[in-house]
Parts: sequence; C-alpha cells; structure tokens
Amino acid sequence: MELKHLSTFVVVAQRLNFTGAAQELGYVQSSVTAHIKALERDLGVPLFDRLGRRVVLTDAGRELRNHAQNLLNYAEQAVEAVQGAGGDPGRVRGTLRIAAPESLCAHRLPPVLRALKNSFPLLQVSFGAASSTSLMASLSEGYLDAGFLLEEEVSGPMVTADRLAEEELRLVAGPEHHLARKKVVRTVDLAEETLLLIEKGCAQREVMDRELKQAAIRPATMEFVSTEAVKRCAEAGLGVALLPRTTVADEIGRGKLTALPWTSRPVLGVYFVLHKDRRPTAALAALTALARAEWSDAPATRPRAR
Repeated sequence: MELKHLSTFVVVAQRLNFTGAAQELGYVQSSVTAHIKALERDLGVPLFDRLGRRVVLTDAGRELRNHAQNLLNYAEQAVEAVQGAGGDPGRVRGTLRIAAPESLCAHRLPPVLRALKNSFPLLQVSFGAASSTSLMASLSEGYLDAGFLLEEEVSGPMVTADRLAEEELRLVAGPEHHLARKKVVRTVDLAEETLLLIEKGCAQREVMDRELKQAAIRPATMEFVSTEAVKRCAEAGLGVALLPRTTVADEIGRGKLTALPWTSRPVLGVYFVLHKDRRPTAALAALTALARAEWSDAPATRPRAR
C-alpha cells in the first residue's frame, strides 16, 4: 500500500464523496479514483460501493478506516523522528493536527502556536476549534495529534491529560447593569436576571447549571454557540454571563464589561490531551513546554492518565 493512496482513502472515507475529496486534496477527481482503485488492487477487495448517487464503505472499507489513520500517523511520526534525530527542529517536516475550544483558540493559543512555528519553521500546523466531545472523538480515532481542553476534569480510556494552567470563570455584565452596583452578588440574586449561556457541553455551562440547581432558581436564559456573541450581548446590556477570565480581560480593562462580585469562585483547568498510545514527538513535546511557559502562572502539575 502506498501512503498517498491511504491518505486519499481517509479523506474519501470521511466525506463519502469523490468530488469533495478531490477538492480537499487538490487533485482532479480522476486521480482520487485512480488512488482508490490502486489501493483496492493492493488489498484485493472493494473498499466502496456506489448506491445510486451515494458512496458507502464496504465492510472491508470500514475495517481499513479503523487502521488507515493510525498507519499514516505512525509514518509521519517516523519521518519526524528521523528528521529530528540530529537535534535540529528546523529540519522537522510533516503536519501537526491540533484542536481546542473557541475560547482557547482565540485567547490562549495564538502566542503558543507562533512560538512553535518559530522553532519548527517547516512544520505544517492544522489548527481549529472543536467542542470537547468532537475533540475527544477525533483524538481517539487518530484524526488529531493533540488537543487542548478547558474543563474541570478530563477523563477517557484512550487519552492522557496534563493540566497546564488554571482558568478562573468570571460573572460579567455591562457596566450599567444594576448588579454592578452591588458589593456582593450571590447566585440567588440571579433569579430575576437574564442569563446569557453558552451551549450545553461546555464546562462553564455545566458550572452555571450546577450553581442554579444548588440555589434552586430558574432564571430566564438566552443560549449561544459563540463566546464572542455572549460577550457582545452582555456588553449591550442583555443580561449576565459566565465566561473564562482570559476571554473578558480586555473588555473589563476597557470598561465594556464589569466583573460582578460573585460569591462563587469557579476555576477550570486548561488541559493538554493526547491519545494514550501517541508517542510524544519533538514537536508535541515542544508544544507542551511552550504552552506551559506561556501560561507560567499555572501551578506545577504532573501528567495524569485517565
């Protein structure tokens, strides 16, 4: 089997569309078809069936899908290990695939990734936002090399997690909000307010839901999928929001938002997560070290496997 044919197979298996796969890979469609046919010849089995206009994986195709990404990952790790054996990060090539929640993508990770790129100039970095659920699934399936999560705890049979930093959550509102004039804000004081909540599945949402349950209140809510949308609506006076400190530090500093004197002090962890079987390559080790150094206010912690 040729690695480029396996790479093509992985994209087609994800998209179940030859045209879309060709566009993603930058090939003409005939090349994608040729790669799949060559792979089928090598293996002696069909990998896809055409059902009308639909493309589906055969049983053999599904079995290969379970192994193909790992094979590609191992090949890429081998290349990096060989290139980095001389101790020169400037020679390391390949692609590092990482993901994180929106708030970390926008506010914590840019300087870390810039430092990584300075150290590994030939390394390609594929970086994007992902929910905790999708990130963990992609990590387990081998589609990601590493991820960052903002959670109270990280658990999973297929991952190891290293808590690199602490992230306080802040209850914020517009500067003209009546709660901004109070010396103390208790959770029960939110009963008559409108809460601006991030969608379910995010750690800060879980924290707020737990606080409301403990206080036995059910205030009015508005739900969003974007941290930026929550901030803008809080600035406009639509309600009160619970957000990570780093995401609102600039707005608080400019007087666009006010941190309310909430009696609750929730803290999340910023975790670096890897597949438990992933070998820590030079680039991954550097990424962890750079993140820890950038977020040096974090207490010393040791990797934890769950």
